[in-house]
Amino acid sequence: MFRKDLIPLLQGNPLSVTQIARSVGEAPKDIEADLQHLLKSLKHSDYVAVITPAACRKCGFQFGKEKLRKPSKCPKCQSTWLSEPLIEVCEKPR
Repeated sequence: MFRKDLIPLLQGNPLSVTQIARSVGEAPKDIEADLQHLLKSLKHSDYVAVITPAACRKCGFQFGKEKLRKPSKCPKCQSTWLSEPLIEVCEKPR
């Protein structure tokens, strides 16, 4: 998948890495690498990435926005009941 094709897919449609991988038929690790590059490239475009970080559904702990894949367990309560981070692309406000 071309990285520029991720922009229309994510525009106004927040998706996790797993959901993106399923929709395009590629491995999540490949999509994660493409997303990392896309996030750097967006600085020079008319778009901005909005990342909703992963969170523990048990205690509410929020992970950092730099982690794009679902963590294995919560460092606070050790729960594995976690939500995946969501990535969305929006146009920069003028």
